[in-house]
Amino acid sequence: MMKVSNGKTIRRLGWRAMRAARTRNLIAVLAIALTTVLFTSLFTIAMSINDGFQQSNFRQVGGFSHGGFKYLTEEQFEELRDDPRIAQWGLRRFLGMPTEVPFNKSHVEVSYADANYAHWAFCDPVEGRLPEEGTDEAATDTAVLALLGIQPEIGAEFTLTFDVDGRTTTQTFTLCGWWERDEAIVASHVLIPESRVDAVLDEVGVTPPGSNGMIGTWNLDVMLKSGSRHIEQDLNQILADHGYQSETAGDDYIDTGVNWGYTGAQLSDNLDPIVVIAIAAMLLLIIFTGYLIIYNVFQISVMGDIRFYGLLKTIGTTPRQLGWIIRQQALTLSLAGIPLGLIAGWFIGGQITPAIVSQLEGIVPMTSVSPVIFLGAALFSLVTVLLSCRKPGRVAARVSPIEAVRYTEGGTIKRKQKKGRKGVSLLSMAWANLGRSRGKTAVTVT
Repeated sequence: MMKVSNGKTIRRLGWRAMRAARTRNLIAVLAIALTTVLFTSLFTIAMSINDGFQQSNFRQVGGFSHGGFKYLTEEQFEELRDDPRIAQWGLRRFLGMPTEVPFNKSHVEVSYADANYAHWAFCDPVEGRLPEEGTDEAATDTAVLALLGIQPEIGAEFTLTFDVDGRTTTQTFTLCGWWERDEAIVASHVLIPESRVDAVLDEVGVTPPGSNGMIGTWNLDVMLKSGSRHIEQDLNQILADHGYQSETAGDDYIDTGVNWGYTGAQLSDNLDPIVVIAIAAMLLLIIFTGYLIIYNVFQISVMGDIRFYGLLKTIGTTPRQLGWIIRQQALTLSLAGIPLGLIAGWFIGGQITPAIVSQLEGIVPMTSVSPVIFLGAALFSLVTVLLSCRKPGRVAARVSPIEAVRYTEGGTIKRKQKKGRKGVSLLSMAWANLGRSRGKTAVTVT
């Protein structure tokens, strides 16, 4: 048989065949959109619950940096912060804590924190700003101000007595910013300039790291370029690259902290095969469901256009080109169905998520807008579409030109004639029509 090598002609035939079946196109777009809705709503719910769970964890931990290196010297801090595995870093230097009334029942820490660390620790001022170097400024939360009896006003002065490595000091600060107290966060912070930290240490006669190994030290929190999947391994590798370790005490020992709030870090350390199987089973179920929906549309469409494909073969169209026509139509319809399903699925998932979260404890209600939702749903939907049109494409490719022209639905099935009542009813006619093409009936019902 002569092969047709003109790709433009094949594409034009595919376009014209698709334009001639507008009702089929609408149904196919809706089927693809429905499949995408299933994926998108599932991913939206899953990611929203995951993000809400992580936010709850972060509030308990007191921050959302990936992890950090604790109690460093200034030289160690400057060495580690420039490691290529670190995407962003933040610095904190702990100074002391007020322990007398009215803070005897509260956990308040006085320290320096740069903008990154303050942001990761939920210390972003809603009014004002963080303190500037060389000033007596301080920023804190509304709970600390309430205990001091200070109205949250920019420029207000307040006096704070706190302990620095066993030595008591009283300092006066000017309020430059504040944020609302989050009851889920254990510690409150009073943030002061780094220059003030050094001045207070000199005043009380304490040299870092003090007697407890913490006072005035450099604490380096980081966001890793590799994300949250292997935080502990990445932190240890950073130390190893610089000649340090976090296992045994010694001159090369540096303590590390891993933010257990990240579910990715928890999964990497405690990956449960049952969870993996459950997730895989859910995805396969949706793929199978979407496959049946989309496959039905294309299978019935191919059977309806079987003469058209047979005639194409008589003029030299190859089986591969016939399969390409089916895939071209499927991909074109996906350009409309998938975006529609992504939008609808995200809104549906966003509406369902609060109802699910309300039944769970300790999860912050939120709707995720992670790109993973849309990329994952679009990818799975596209794979489902391509899988769904494979068999219809093979049916169109295998059809014989002569059989296609002579084809009548159910015409190849021979059955014994059953004796029965001579009368004919609507029910018997409907039942007989269903039996003409058992395959089509089966896919339609599914």
